[in-house]
Amino acid sequence: IDGPLIGGQASHYTISLNRELLSKNIIPIFFVKNSNSNLVTNNIKSIKGRYNSDMHWAYRSLKTGERTNLFKYVDQFNDRNAKIFCYLKAFNGSPQRVEIHSSTFEKHSNQLPDLLDLVYYLLLVQGDLKNPQIRSISIAEKYARATLNLIDIDELMKSSGIIPTMNHERFGW
Repeated sequence: IDGPLIGGQASHYTISLNRELLSKNIIPIFFVKNSNSNLVTNNIKSIKGRYNSDMHWAYRSLKTGERTNLFKYVDQFNDRNAKIFCYLKAFNGSPQRVEIHSSTFEKHSNQLPDLLDLVYYLLLVQGDLKNPQIRSISIAEKYARATLNLIDIDELMKSSGIIPTMNHERFGW
């Protein structure tokens, strides 16, 4: 899944989705390409204050093909908002954060080494050094862009009779 497991108002929905996918024997894994999170760097005394973010730390610390240890995060206000995560540097570029919910970890911890190997493989076969991401996410983005090009949104909006009430300049009318 492209995006963080826990993040703002979407957390409830992603955790519900995680539960449903697990009930269907699907292992949900979340991928974060860009983040200014400091969950690691703020909590390890020896690196605190030395990096702008966890991504900065992972980029500087990891060699190509390496990943960090697994870390556990539990929200101090809602313990259902819990995740296990690591950073993976597939290429000589920005690493990615790989996250799973704590319930996924409990159910599939014995498969985690193979899953992380699969994640690394899917990053490598996608092969775009400028936009490193999981192959299936890259393909889905390409289909989404192609689909958007099939529909002339501006013409559809104009012909539907919808009258913009604010920010109408967004639509170029």
